[in-house]
Amino acid sequence: MEKSYLEIVSFTDPYCTWCWGSEPILRQIQENYGEQIRIRFVMGGLVADIRQFNDPGAGIGGEQWYKQVAEHWAEASRRHKMPVDEQVFFDIKDDIFSTHPACIAFEAAQFQSAVLGKRYLRRLREGAAANRQAIQHFEVQVQLAEETGLDCDRFTKDIQSGAAEKAFQQDLQECRRRGVRGFPSFLLQYAGEEILLRGYTPYQTFERWFQELSNDQLKPKNIQAGSSSAVFNFISRYGNVAPIEVAYVYHMNFEDAQKLLKEMAEKGLVSENQIGNNGFLYSSPQALEQCDPETGSCSF
Repeated sequence: MEKSYLEIVSFTDPYCTWCWGSEPILRQIQENYGEQIRIRFVMGGLVADIRQFNDPGAGIGGEQWYKQVAEHWAEASRRHKMPVDEQVFFDIKDDIFSTHPACIAFEAAQFQSAVLGKRYLRRLREGAAANRQAIQHFEVQVQLAEETGLDCDRFTKDIQSGAAEKAFQQDLQECRRRGVRGFPSFLLQYAGEEILLRGYTPYQTFERWFQELSNDQLKPKNIQAGSSSAVFNFISRYGNVAPIEVAYVYHMNFEDAQKLLKEMAEKGLVSENQIGNNGFLYSSPQALEQCDPETGSCSF
């Protein structure tokens, strides 16, 4: 039976800054199209071992890799506007760095439910990009699992048994089968038709392909410009939100979204958390605590 929804297969990595920069776009898609579109994440394993990693295009490789990655993240953040604290790479410069353990941790979370898996992936991204946490370390992964509401005993067992790593290897095979070598990449599938979009992809490009693949059958909601109550509900459902995410979802310019969120923080409606030297994340004290993780609905 054909799917009644369009599926986006997001080929990604928890440490990828352009995947972090794609979060506002994916949230805009989710808010605009709801259950008409479903997103599945496939881990790409961006860096197996930094000592063998070389990306001439991004200027990354060699003993100064941590400085190069930090500069790459800072430059990317200026463009995609998701906040980063690139100093995390100076913290871990002496590590034998790999993004694979974080990918494996996502697989362990996803065993418990797709919803919790997605929520955990977001926490991994926040941990690495915004909270200056070394998410390749097992103790950090467990801490984030507990914060996400996962069963930590099961999470730990699924990593230590090798089950999560096996799932990760299957993801790597899917990447190879699809010819995906760069992240993010997005495979759009609907009614037997599909298109692979490579790299950071603007919302307007997604929308054009949604209508092309569905023959204009997908109908986006008409979301109005953001009010304090609408934005508060948005933050309550998602946990931590950046100004650019509010701007994308509520069709605001970036400066107006920043102003609205700061006003809400001054009134005590939300908490403002500074990220590095280039931005903020906003959260609600009630965020997620009274929200159903399966439906995303909240009651206060």
